[in-house]
Amino acid sequence: MSIVWTEQVAGPRAWRGADLGTEGPWLLHLSASDQQEIGRALQHAKSCGVPMLHLTRRDFPLERMAETLAGMASAIRDGIGFSVVRGLDISSYSDDDVGLIFWGLGLYLGNPLGQNPKGDLLGHVYDQGRSYGNLDVRGYETNAFLPYHSDSCDLLGLMCLRQGIAGGRSSLVSSTSVHNEILRQHPEHLGLLYNGFQYIRREEALTGKGVSENRIPVFGHKDGLISSRYLRNQINAGAVKLGMPLTAMETEALDFMDEQTQRDDLRLDFMLEPGDMEFANNYTTLHSRTEFTNGTLPHQQRHMLRLWLKFEQAWPVQAPFQEHKGYVLLERGRVLSEA
Repeated sequence: MSIVWTEQVAGPRAWRGADLGTEGPWLLHLSASDQQEIGRALQHAKSCGVPMLHLTRRDFPLERMAETLAGMASAIRDGIGFSVVRGLDISSYSDDDVGLIFWGLGLYLGNPLGQNPKGDLLGHVYDQGRSYGNLDVRGYETNAFLPYHSDSCDLLGLMCLRQGIAGGRSSLVSSTSVHNEILRQHPEHLGLLYNGFQYIRREEALTGKGVSENRIPVFGHKDGLISSRYLRNQINAGAVKLGMPLTAMETEALDFMDEQTQRDDLRLDFMLEPGDMEFANNYTTLHSRTEFTNGTLPHQQRHMLRLWLKFEQAWPVQAPFQEHKGYVLLERGRVLSEA
C-alpha cells in the first residue's frame, strides 16, 4: 500500500471555488487583437497544405499570444491548475477551422495524445444516444450528468463548438482541496483511496478480462505534490466486471469523496459558450458537467471539441500511481509511444 500524505496542502493548487469568484487570473478574455492574431495564424496554417495532425507551432505562428499561452501553461502545471479562455468569435469560421484553431492553440500548451485505441487526437464530445452506466459506454457519448472525474492525460482541453438548449454546465474542483478535506474529516478513508481500485477497460468490457491489471490509486504523492486519478463510474464497473462488489468501507470512502467534489464552497461552475475553451491539469483538478438537452435543429446540438495533451516537463508520479498517458503520443506527427 502507498504511504499516505498526512499534511494539509497549501498554495494555489488547494483553491476553493467560493474564493475564486466569477472573475480572476484563471479567466482569460480574448481581446480584438488576440482574435486577429489567432485568425492570421489560422490562415497561415491553412496555407501550409499540411494535415492538421502534422502541424507544429511554426505552422500556427503566434507572437504576443504565445507569451500569454506560455503563462497559462505555467499556471496550469505549477499554479492553480486550470484556465478558462472566453470570447473567441467563431461565428464566421467553419467547424474545421474551429478545430484547427483549437489544435493550434493546444500545441502551445503540450504535446497531443490519442484519446482512444484508434489514436484519434481531436475528440468530439456529443450525445450519441448511448446509456451512461453501461459497461462499454463512455460518458462523453451520452447527455448524462458526469460526476467529477479526471481523464487519462496530463492536460485536458475542451472547446465549445455548439450549446444545447438547456443544461451542460461545466464545473471544476481542486482534487488537492478534496484531499485536504478527507484528511481533515475522515483520514481513515485515505488508506483505501491510496490503495486504489481496478478500473473497467471500456474497449474490452464485453470481451476478454476487461479490467486493469493493477489497482489504480485515487491519490498518490511525489516530491510533495498530491496527484489524483479518479473515475467513479469506471471503478464501479470494474467491480461488476470482476464479480467482486466494493466493500462497505470502500463504498463509504468513495461516497465521501464524491460529496466533497460537489460541495458548493469547493467547486467552480461556469458555462462554456461557443468559442470558449477550458484547460485543466488532470492531476490536480477534477471536472464535471450537468445533464444537457438538445434541440431539434443542428445548431441546438451540444458539441464540444476535446484535446488530451502531455506536459512538456514530466509530472512527478510514483508507482503504483499510473501516469496519464493517453493512447498515442505524437511529436511533429511521428508516433513516439503507445500507452
